[in-house]
Amino acid sequence: MRTIYNKRAKMQRAELDGGTQIQFLYKCITNGGYVSFNKVNAETNQLESLFFAHPVSIQLCKMFSCVFLLDCTYKTNRYKLPLLCIVGVTSTNRSFYAAFVFMSNEVETSYAWALECFRTILDQKKLPCVLVTDREIALMNAIAVVFPGAKNILCKFHISRNILAHCKKEFKNGKEWEKFNGKWQQLVDSPRESDFYQTFLEMKTEYEIAYPQVYSYVVTTWITPYKEYFVAAWVDMHLHLGNSTTNRVEGSHSQLKKFLEVSIGNLATIWQTFDQMINLQHTEIKRSFGQSTIQTNRVFSSTLYSDLLGYISITALEYIKKEELRARTGHGSFEGCTHKIKYTLGLPCAHDLLSYIRNNNTFPLWMIHDHWKQLTLREIKEEQDIKEENEADSKIDVEIEGILRRYNNTSDLQKQEIKRKLRELMDPSSTQTLAPSLPTRTKGRPKGSYKKFTSDFKSTKRDPSLFEHVLKSEQLSLKMRPMRTTKKEAISEKRFLKVVQKEMPAYIRDYISDVVDVLGDGHCGYRVISNGMEMGDDWLQVRNDLSRELQQKDILYDAIFGTTRRIELQNSLDCTTTPAPLDKWMTMPDMGLIIASCYNIAVVHFSMFQSFTFLPLHSPPPAVRRTLFMGFIHGNHFVQLKIKDDCPLPPTFSIWRRYHEEIAEQW
Repeated sequence: MRTIYNKRAKMQRAELDGGTQIQFLYKCITNGGYVSFNKVNAETNQLESLFFAHPVSIQLCKMFSCVFLLDCTYKTNRYKLPLLCIVGVTSTNRSFYAAFVFMSNEVETSYAWALECFRTILDQKKLPCVLVTDREIALMNAIAVVFPGAKNILCKFHISRNILAHCKKEFKNGKEWEKFNGKWQQLVDSPRESDFYQTFLEMKTEYEIAYPQVYSYVVTTWITPYKEYFVAAWVDMHLHLGNSTTNRVEGSHSQLKKFLEVSIGNLATIWQTFDQMINLQHTEIKRSFGQSTIQTNRVFSSTLYSDLLGYISITALEYIKKEELRARTGHGSFEGCTHKIKYTLGLPCAHDLLSYIRNNNTFPLWMIHDHWKQLTLREIKEEQDIKEENEADSKIDVEIEGILRRYNNTSDLQKQEIKRKLRELMDPSSTQTLAPSLPTRTKGRPKGSYKKFTSDFKSTKRDPSLFEHVLKSEQLSLKMRPMRTTKKEAISEKRFLKVVQKEMPAYIRDYISDVVDVLGDGHCGYRVISNGMEMGDDWLQVRNDLSRELQQKDILYDAIFGTTRRIELQNSLDCTTTPAPLDKWMTMPDMGLIIASCYNIAVVHFSMFQSFTFLPLHSPPPAVRRTLFMGFIHGNHFVQLKIKDDCPLPPTFSIWRRYHEEIAEQW
């Protein structure tokens, strides 16, 4: 192993060719055609902030400028610099990295600098309509200054997690909490302002006196200052393309960290990883454009779609198909329509389609928002006057004359400094800028540990959020005892183990050492995954993760399940209430491949009806492989199984062999 490390270090030194890491970084950025900006500390000459964007990403930004999602992630580099990721959305519902920004801190001036850099790569006549963020006050203030015309939407998911973290502990029992949480979700999803104020009045009547701390928190922290930022009545008046959470950018963080693997790389090696990842992403996007351009589907064979096929993305067609079904079953009554689809997606509502359906006419292309019509990465043709304006802006005669005047009127030392800066402009790899300073390490072993550095030292895994600590503390307080839905089911663990064993295939019964039961509220399958992935009892996060997997790999899952079934699976994951209705329950084997691919684990599912092993479709195995064992009992409930070593496994799900990518062959 040491020989490998030494060889790798030697190769890295050869790449530097006697230069510094920052010089090599600038050389790579320049050769890759990236647009970059940097901010250097005037006193120490150390790099403080770095903005960079891939040339194809810039083109995508100009094509799809309606919505961007912004969020910082951490543990990506040895300098502990926060990384601001800016993510956009294509017409095929694919995420793309618009730009990356390493920042020295997360104050308003740093965010403003990053956003100003981002604004320079956009089409100034097509600035963003919507920017989705967390409640990061400094970032929100910077957005108001740099993009005053954009609507800032706050992530509903993170707000709900904050409500859980601060309010759940105040309730006497789970039923009271679930009742309050349901009322809160109803408030957030209010389609009209009148509905919002009616629900808010009900909440005030019920909780202002009974739970004053809860009521005060939600009102003063969220409702009064920010209701226009996250409540549907206000948010759904803007073209957010279905993005009312930052889940899309959170998923991009996860993908990024899979590529990074460790958090101790320097900026040069990190950029190389980013470059590979971005190029792969662009390949997937181009492929999704091709699918929308050439793919035909019997679902869209009616006259209604004649002028749309091949001209708008399949994603847009799927949205329209849902509205068509509503129109055909709505009996012509749409008086209560809030025009949500029209405002948020730029697509026709059911009542817009009704007359075209009745008359068997084609829906006109001009009524579809331009976002959905972009299906190629060809250069966008500009008008002649715009070209002339750009040519005028690109001339530097005046600037060169100014530099010469200043050069001729300065001292010899100042002339040397001007020449040095000009050389850096001509050849960025000649820069004298220094790398950021490394975080100071305290001497000696961390108190109470046996090793100076734990495995977390290199990990890219984020630190737990407050709501995760709350969920974990609840589990600890319960001492991980199995949860039963009724008193009748509250039987001893030993007896329950025997019950589960009888529900399993005979060949594995003796290998089951323990069973972890979960609450039977329609979310049991997702609770099993959450528990198995050590995420606490966060079934909602699991649903969001799986939904994001289906969105990001829609072409793959369309090929496996078909578009209609893929949409059904997507819809089944959209549930925030408990108990979950029957159509929102987990179904096997359909979800098996999605779970395995989303979390890059092996999933083994046992039941008396069918047993399979599911493997990831599009990623190689990690250094430490994980396997989640699930059992299905009573025909309606999932549990987590603890299996002894050398247990015989069921066959690999046959679809995996046909559709897995080459990189997943190592499984």
